[in-house]
Amino acid sequence: MALLTVSLLIGCAVIPEVETAYDPAITTFKIYRTFNWYPTEVPPPPAEAGSLPYSSLLDLRIREAIASELVKQGLNPTTRDPGLLIAYDIAVDTAQLPVSGFTLPPGFGYGYSHWYGYRFNYGLANLPAIRNINEYPVGTLVIDIIDESTRQLIWRGWSYTDLDLTLSEPRKINRIVANIMSRFPPTPELTR
Repeated sequence: MALLTVSLLIGCAVIPEVETAYDPAITTFKIYRTFNWYPTEVPPPPAEAGSLPYSSLLDLRIREAIASELVKQGLNPTTRDPGLLIAYDIAVDTAQLPVSGFTLPPGFGYGYSHWYGYRFNYGLANLPAIRNINEYPVGTLVIDIIDESTRQLIWRGWSYTDLDLTLSEPRKINRIVANIMSRFPPTPELTR
């Protein structure tokens, strides 16, 4: 019995904290049935970025984990007229990053995505309190969901984790993503 208790406590201790924000004007997220990845804007990477950790395997595993969770919720992937666009970023140690000569869209900071071609330019007007990626603790995974027709961010979920950019631990990635995506779609509070 003691072993079971210890295992449960250890298991609970590794579940990272999740927070979310969403557009309160959307009363139901059930209108969205399809998704695709937000088209990336690929700036030329700075020469210094080559020294930062990047893993195409990590990118693939995060994308697969997000897509899997969305499919479990009944959304279908499509490249033709998706209702939702999906983007993600990981907060990196900004002390390692060269910042001269680069301009970022409002609401964005320096993260994993910026230095490796995944810089997004969607609107944040419906979620004005959203923080820049560089304001999150290092290792935080941020998942953004954008309305395709308006190109506005409608939901953001993030988890303060110790995600290691040099490792591609499938179980850990799947657990982190599932934990974040368990909060999507949100249940808007009904006003009485």
